[in-house]
Amino acid sequence: MCIMERDIDALMSEFGELAADPVARLLLTGQARTVDEAEEMYLDASLSEFFALLETDISDDDLARHPLSQLLLSRGSRPREDSIL
Repeated sequence: MCIMERDIDALMSEFGELAADPVARLLLTGQARTVDEAEEMYLDASLSEFFALLETDISDDDLARHPLSQLLLSRGSRPREDSIL
């Protein structure tokens, strides 16, 4: 394990549950500079997982409560940081 990986692991252990959140992890590791960028990166990486979820027999209620669904829906309904409105 390289020094950077050890540092990231130590950082993640200090942040506990927050570090388990994929969006927060992208921010904490410096892979994303903003929440918007981190959410976009996470959603891009997770679309195949979401489509696979749609092919299961998951109930509509469970699908609505799934974190990926909630993030997709919230991003579609909130104004963008760079909106001119």
